[in-house]
Order: sequence, then C-alpha cells, then structure tokens
Amino acid sequence: MWLSGYTQDLNLRAHFVPQAIQLDGQLLEPQWETADKTTPFWMTFPQDSIQAQSHTEVRILHDEYFLYIGATCIDQAPGDFVVQSLKRDFDFSVNDAFAIYLDAFKDGNNALGFAVSPYGVQWDAIISDGGHKQKSINTNWDGMWYAEVWQDPTKQSWSVEIAIPFNILRYDHQQKDWKINFARNDLKSNEVSTWVPVARGFETTTLSSMGTLSWEKPLKKPGLSTIINPYVAVGAVKTTSENKPATALFNTGMDAKIALNSSLNLDLTLKPDFSQVEVDRQVIDLQRFELFFPEKRPFFLENSDLFEKIGNSRIRPFFSRRIGSAGEDPVNILYGARLSGNIDNKWRIGLMNVQTESPLGETTHKNYTVATVQRNILQGSSLTAFMTNRQGFNKWQPQGDYQRVGGLEFDYRVLSSRLTGKAFFHFAVSDATTQAAKAFTFKTRYKEKNYSIFLGMDSVEEGYYSGMDYIPRLYHEDKVRDTTIQIGYIDIRNSGYYRFFFKQHDKLDFISPNYQLDLFFDQAFQFLEYRLELGVMLHFKNSANFNLQYSNTAPRLQVPLLLRGLQMPFDVGVYHNQGYLLSYDSGQRKRFSTFVSIGYRKEYTGHHFDFRSDFAYRLNRHFNVGLNFSKQDLGGFDNQEEIIHFTLVGSKIEYSFNRNISITSFFQYNTQTDNFNVNARFNWRYQPMSDFHLVYTENYFTGSFAPKNRALVMKLNYWIPL
Repeated sequence: MWLSGYTQDLNLRAHFVPQAIQLDGQLLEPQWETADKTTPFWMTFPQDSIQAQSHTEVRILHDEYFLYIGATCIDQAPGDFVVQSLKRDFDFSVNDAFAIYLDAFKDGNNALGFAVSPYGVQWDAIISDGGHKQKSINTNWDGMWYAEVWQDPTKQSWSVEIAIPFNILRYDHQQKDWKINFARNDLKSNEVSTWVPVARGFETTTLSSMGTLSWEKPLKKPGLSTIINPYVAVGAVKTTSENKPATALFNTGMDAKIALNSSLNLDLTLKPDFSQVEVDRQVIDLQRFELFFPEKRPFFLENSDLFEKIGNSRIRPFFSRRIGSAGEDPVNILYGARLSGNIDNKWRIGLMNVQTESPLGETTHKNYTVATVQRNILQGSSLTAFMTNRQGFNKWQPQGDYQRVGGLEFDYRVLSSRLTGKAFFHFAVSDATTQAAKAFTFKTRYKEKNYSIFLGMDSVEEGYYSGMDYIPRLYHEDKVRDTTIQIGYIDIRNSGYYRFFFKQHDKLDFISPNYQLDLFFDQAFQFLEYRLELGVMLHFKNSANFNLQYSNTAPRLQVPLLLRGLQMPFDVGVYHNQGYLLSYDSGQRKRFSTFVSIGYRKEYTGHHFDFRSDFAYRLNRHFNVGLNFSKQDLGGFDNQEEIIHFTLVGSKIEYSFNRNISITSFFQYNTQTDNFNVNARFNWRYQPMSDFHLVYTENYFTGSFAPKNRALVMKLNYWIPL
C-alpha cells in the first residue's frame, strides 16, 4: 500500500514563543506543553505501510531568531544505543538518530537535513535531486546550530532539543509554510520510521513525501551577515631521496561567507589550504579507464549541488578534482569565489570562479569558471542551463588556450519520485578543435517497492573537452606509445530488479534477481563492447545480504592495453571475458561487521582471481578499527608465463575522545604502486566551526620499507561572525 494520498494531509504548526528555549534535552519548559505534537510515525524498514513500534513524538516552536525542535524517542528493545562514532556527520544509515528535513521553498528539489544521535552528535546535509537516492545527500555542508540530548538512565528512551538559527537556512520570509518531515533510526530494534510515510526502497530524505509546517507568526526578513574564517598552517616536508634538509611550510589564507539574503550566499576563499583533508582510499587498479575518486576539499563541497549535478556520473563536464592540488598536475589555488542559492522559489543560480597559480618555473595560469541557472518546474523537476570555461593565461594575459562547454539539462521526478530521469544536450568548443563536439543523454527509471526498471542512452563525440571533465570511456590510454586518444561512443543501457518479499519469515527479507546490459558503439554505430551482468541477492532482516553475480563482456580494444604490473600489452581486437563473483555483507548494526567477496573470471587471454574483504570492529562509541584486504592474481596470459600477484592491505583506526576531539590513522600497503602510506590526523574543534588540525604523513617502498618522504603540518582556523 502506497500512502502518498495520506502524506499530503499531515500538518504541524510552529507556535511563536517570545523568549528563547534553554536547551538541556528534557523538554520540561512550559512552552513545550503548548506546542503541537506529531501523529504516530510510520515504519519504513523492515516493513512499510504500518505504524512504527518505536514511539517518536516531535514538537516545534520558534521565536524571531531560532527554529526549535523537541523530540522524545522511546526504545522498545533493551540495551545500549547503536552509535558508531562521536564524530560529526556520522553515517546516518548505521546509527541511532533523529532527523529533520526542511524544504523551505516547497519545490520538491532541494532541502536541508539535520540529525542528532542519542549522544548529541550532529549531522547536517544539503539534499538535492529530490532526495530519493543516497547520492542526493551531501554531508560536507556544516552549519552552526545547537542540540542537547537527555538519556533515560535505563537506555529505554532519549530526548533532544534542537535550535536552528534562521540565518543558516535558505528560505523566503514571506512564505507562510514550509515542507517538513522527520525520520527516526532505532537500530537496536532494527526499525526505521518517518512521520510522513516513505515507501521501502526510497531514502527517508525523499522530498515528495513531506508534510506541512506552518508559522503562527510571520518570519522576520534576515539582514546581511558575514563570517570570515582565517587560517594559518605551518609544517615541514622531507623527501628522503634528495640529500637536502627538510623544507619548511608556511601558508596563511582565509575563507569568507556572506549571506546576501536569506537564500543567496557568496563564498570566497583566498589561498585555501587542504592539508587536513582525508587521504584517498587506495585500490588495485586493473581497469581500462580512469577510476573515480570523490572530491574531499571543503571549498568545492559546500553548497555544491548546483555544480556537481551537471551531466551524469559517466559524462561530467565539471569535475572539481581537475582544479588545483587534486588534479594531475598539482598547483596551488590562488583564490576562488562562489555565488549560489535561490533568487525566489522558482529560480536558483550558481557561479564559481577559481584561479590557480602557474607551475613552478612557468608563467602560465589557468582560470576555471562554471555558471548555472536553474528553473524549478512542476513539482520536483527542473530545467538547467550551464556553461564551463577553462581559460589559459600567460603573465595574466588571456591566451588562445581555452576549453568551453555549454548546455541544457532537464531533470524530472513525477509520481512521488517513482518515475525519474534526465535528458541533456551539451556543446563543447576548444582551441584544439575546429568544430563543436556534442554530447547528449536520456535516461528514465520507474521504481516501486518491489521492482525497478531503467533505460538510458549516452552519446559523446570526439573533441569534447572542458579542461575539467571526467568522461573515462572517452579517453583511451596507449601506454606503449605514451599517448592518449579520444574515441567517441554511444552507450545504450538497461537494468532492473525484482524483489520477492518474505514478510512472515523470521530472518529472510527478500530475494532479488537483477540484470544490467550495456551496449557500446562508436559514432558510426560500429560495435565497441557489450557488458551483461546477471545476479541474485538474498537480503536478510538484520541487514545482511548475499550476492551471486555472473558477468559476460566483450570489449574491442582500440589501442594496445597494458595493465599496470604486467610486462606485455594486449593487442587491438575483440576479447570475450566472463566470470563469477560471490559476496557477503553482514551489515553494520553489530559491533563486528564484515564484507567478503571472491571472484574468478577469464580475462583477455588469461584469468583473474579476485579476493576482497573488509572487517570493522566497534568497541564502543569512542573506538573503531577497520581492516581491508585485497588480493588480485593474474596469469595465463600470452607471452607472460608467471602469475602476477597484487596485494593491498589497509587499516583505519579512529578514536573519538568526545564530540570535539578525535584522532584518525590510516595505514595502506599497496604492492601495485610499491607504496606503504601512513597518515594520522588529530582534530580538535575548540569552539563552534573553529578547528585545530595536526597531520602527519609518511610514504615507504613496499619491498625494502625504505622511506620515500614524510610531512608534518599543523593548521588552525578561527570562525569569526561579523
């Protein structure tokens, strides 16, 4: 039963209080007695369409400056709360928590989320694309808001009081009501619930499933506010292979946030430093095309939904890791500016400009610009126009070195996000081509609780450059000739699954057969590759699952392929590969969790054995340790008799002293890259939004364990509201 008809009737009124609420987590102030209370929550997992067994009650108040939320959470099962960590922005799906989702413009596209664990740890996020999928949630945004928690000594219940300043929210002060929903994780009882019902298979952040929050007194029009965040970073770096003393490091710079109004923000950065950013997780790379690593630098993450959603996961004209210190040719960023937000409840704009310095010994600079204008149409759909420009400079004079992309994109979400999709058309011009190159996409997905079906098509022509793009299949690296060429392609994709639920079974949740088919052609519709994957999943009510997968692929190599670690390349031609993969995931509700996969496939002219495992142990909310292991064996190839072994061992150890002090250590040993990396990061949030970081990193050769380089950096930033 889909409860969308009922969801539209839920209403909650925020009563006005003349005095501020003093937060202690207990909801004992008399003002809470006058507040409206929510109706019972509805279960989302392990079933939907029935009322939650874990009782949750929410009340809302407001004054001129703050929105107050009070929640009482009753637990039906004994035992301690399931909390993985005391670090901010925890993984919401595997922690007991209470959450609020606010769609102030009622557009069904964008919202803000706030959550608190039973130990008072905060989580906040920007929600985009209707919030119906996990990648629509960006937790890298941090706002200054307040929460206090009270726990029943028996751990049978807990309550929370939250105060969210209106000046960190995006809204129109003339709007009489907003859209709102609440979510509750009670993982001790293996239950997820929401105030407005959300069907299974959809995220609790789904913005098409929301009630109404109305205001007893109109909100004040906020004034201009400015926050500056200066930093200083000092340290030293030593390259062991060079017979030189360590080099001292000293950087200073500043970030600034200017709220032009309640929904439009200007972010500025001057000589940003990203030394505190978590290192990438290493992998054994045996792929034909470039692997994707997510952006982790704060300037590119905060309020990034307007920029990062341009294109799709396979065709990205804007990929911020190409800029500055995360790109292939590391250089420092001199400055950056970003204007983003809502003009009104229909229009959103985004404008970003970043300037990098010239490489050492050169006088060339690069400037990167991205501009977007988005119009919300219908309920939950949008039309976007964008442009990107990478412009080369020499001694600050513009040169003929440029790459530009422009286009139109249509995102749609209808039928309560059951039918979703996207279509776009791009043009790319650059100094390297004489005519524009085109790219387009059309994709659509229909999804219900029991099944999902997807159909899509991509097309990219040779000559599509933006200078900051990520389109891995467009670029073919020929390591034999030390060159990379573009080959335009058309990709037709179809995938789907069906879930057979077992409501009466004590342990088994559902069985789900699934498939995925990809057909690749060049621009003349000549065959390039096909990929077929067939699988079946057994999902259990404790969140564990088994997966069995069969794959059959036939790539036609356009250039000789030399995998890293092999001696001989594979020649141009068609290869028929097929294999099997079995995996088990225990879920993360218990203190000990594990993921294991084992696979074997015939690959090119030989065979490939693949074993991977991840183990994690949560001693308590303070201490977590994880271990990942990967073993890849390749053999039987023509002209290469011996079996090639690659091993990767990684570990992450995290200790949270409290909500504000933590230390995280990474150890990563990779024989394919001949590197053993040690990285330790200490973080102390000594006051709201102000941090002290101490970061140590060291790299060794895996064979001799001789050191390569080491660095120590201290960074201090201070948040100053004006």
